[in-house]
Amino acid sequence: FQMILTVFLSNNEQILTEVPVTPETTCRDVVEFCKEPGEGSCHLAEVWRGNERPIPFDHMMYDHLQKWGPRREEVKFFLRHEESPTESNEQ
Repeated sequence: FQMILTVFLSNNEQILTEVPVTPETTCRDVVEFCKEPGEGSCHLAEVWRGNERPIPFDHMMYDHLQKWGPRREEVKFFLRHEESPTESNEQ
């Protein structure tokens, strides 16, 4: 099983990368795949109908995409070049 997750690397949605997602893929794997070598903290955010929320690093992305079902087309994923607000709260 594999899906392709499109991740936008900038706000203007002009730069994107396509990440292969299997049932074992975590959010951290996606972030590592997308970010530049040596780049500092990044996180993955999903945007749906104007609401943005960070995705936890340990989230299983395949299941996450499945849960959206037909609405998956409406969701956009962005690589944010900053530490996730949720991750920094937990430390």
